[in-house]
Amino acid sequence: MENIKICVQKSGEWLYKYRWYIAIFLFMLCVIFEISGSSIGMWKNFGMSDVDDDGVILGKSRQIRSDEWAVLTPMTFSQEHNGFKYFSDIIRADKTDVFIVYGLPVFNFMEIFRPFQLGFLFLGLSRGLSFFWFGRIIALFMIMFELFMILTNNRHKLLSFIASTMVTLAPLMQWWFAVCGIAEIFIFGGMAVILLDKYMSTDNFKKRCLCLLGMVICAGGYILVFYPSWQIPIAYVFLILAIWVIVKNRKNCKINVKDIISIIISLIILAGCMTYILIQSGDTIKCVMNTAYPGSRVLAGGGLKWDYFYYMINLFTPYKDIMGTNACERALMIGLYPINLILAIIALIKGKKKDILLILSIVAHTFLSIWVVIGFPAIIAKITLLDKVQSTRAMIAIGFLDIIILVRSIAILKTTVKKINSAIISIILAVVIALICKVNYPSYISIKMAVIIAIASMYLFYFALCYKEKYYKYLFAVGMIGVMVISGATVNPIRRGIDVIYDSSMIKEIKKINNEEKGNWITEDVGFPVPNFILMAGVPVINSTNTYPDLERWYKIDKDRNYEEVYNRYAHPTIKIINNDEEVEDKFKLIQSDVFEVYLTPEELEEIEVKYIVTVDDVERFNTDKYKFDKIAIAGPYFVYKLNKVV
Repeated sequence: MENIKICVQKSGEWLYKYRWYIAIFLFMLCVIFEISGSSIGMWKNFGMSDVDDDGVILGKSRQIRSDEWAVLTPMTFSQEHNGFKYFSDIIRADKTDVFIVYGLPVFNFMEIFRPFQLGFLFLGLSRGLSFFWFGRIIALFMIMFELFMILTNNRHKLLSFIASTMVTLAPLMQWWFAVCGIAEIFIFGGMAVILLDKYMSTDNFKKRCLCLLGMVICAGGYILVFYPSWQIPIAYVFLILAIWVIVKNRKNCKINVKDIISIIISLIILAGCMTYILIQSGDTIKCVMNTAYPGSRVLAGGGLKWDYFYYMINLFTPYKDIMGTNACERALMIGLYPINLILAIIALIKGKKKDILLILSIVAHTFLSIWVVIGFPAIIAKITLLDKVQSTRAMIAIGFLDIIILVRSIAILKTTVKKINSAIISIILAVVIALICKVNYPSYISIKMAVIIAIASMYLFYFALCYKEKYYKYLFAVGMIGVMVISGATVNPIRRGIDVIYDSSMIKEIKKINNEEKGNWITEDVGFPVPNFILMAGVPVINSTNTYPDLERWYKIDKDRNYEEVYNRYAHPTIKIINNDEEVEDKFKLIQSDVFEVYLTPEELEEIEVKYIVTVDDVERFNTDKYKFDKIAIAGPYFVYKLNKVV
């Protein structure tokens, strides 16, 4: 056993010493071999691709991740045909800001705040997709490791490794990984705290300037995520970490005049960059904030009760669909609540001096918990900015705090909890959590699944409480990492290349037509996600996902603006052709919060400058004396028609 321990320690020391070289090597391998976690293989299921192999090596493409494979990725790929401009004429077939909304790759100096998009600019789409996926995964893991090394006083490599895995492979992180900037929030926020610690730990002016430059990039990157529901609550977590770093280093950090000047210059640079972006995208931001959906939401919080205990349900969601909701909305961080709070209380009671980081973390945890369980009065919600945060979204910050509290408590505890007491506490809490999951999800959690939840919880709770016992930390590591792999690592597929899209006959046919004569495209009576597939051929698609409303276009149809509430939103429009004499109850019809239908005559199609129609229907029946629909191609399972005006 002693020889095994020595071997493990030496291996760990080698991995720690060369960790950044290993990370860079793995990243390069992924990019070279075009490996990503995208679910673009789903296009085969929609009949859009006739390629034999969808590229998946391990796992499976997830239909539920449509905001990735059917929105973000198609829009990103369309940028290559747009020359990676700040404004696209392809998405919506009109001038569309692609930098501020969805943060697509652009040739602009401000892309310094979006470093993971750089691969698309220089490596091509397939390797760019690998750069985007694994650049963020590896960066997140490494930055979280370095952050937790600081939080454990640089004395707990294995514990920091476990914590980094808990964040990187968290079900919530993986189910939402490609969209809403979830990875960027943790990468930029964590890196900013690390750089703050480095800044305060050195007196070297050049190193301090580099740290300030890094913090400017981190601040800009964090701001440009543009998703307040996650940015705001997680900002509270990074704020308390920053306060702790300042308190920790305050006695040894000396600030002189040069430092003050450099800090002021850094703030001016950040302000200047944000001002430039505001000038470029100000109208877009204003438009988004004034939409009917998502608009400028004012929230009151509250409504959650048992969500703190649902994290073990994520052991099953990658393999079994959950009825009544979806895996993305049920995904959480696995922070071993409430064992982490029990450990924190023990650590605070037994500690010779009060641990500031633990106290701040518990205060922040309590503060956010009040928001998600009860809510705040409107004035307090507005002052704290939480009026822009959904209760369910705030759980990501609470989960992150759970991990911080757990890891910090274990790190500062000098002794372990007695084994018998640990066993009793673990058994009771494990059974309670299993019962809560079973009672609240009776049709999903079977008796067998409840037993698995109880056993897994009991194992992790027990070895967390007894972490300082001989060899127990290794048993905890195996169990915790195993749970993270089962619940998080299996969410997204491991795939190679993008042939499933660009080798498809449909994309080739659409490209051929567009090269002969360019024009605007629509899909007819075929809604989301089909219009976005066409987008990847580099053709302008009117009813591709409207990331913000094209009001001027719809005003041409709705001259009295009777339906503005319907189309003034982020939406996936569906267009249906009707005869001139055909009456419809509503010209625009809202199907759900992000989907609407619009009924257009041939004249109205011309008015919004439609040239090509992709459909499964025979639209020649809508021919009139003035307009004719000519079938010009068959693209996959669809017909392509050209709208011609009869002279």
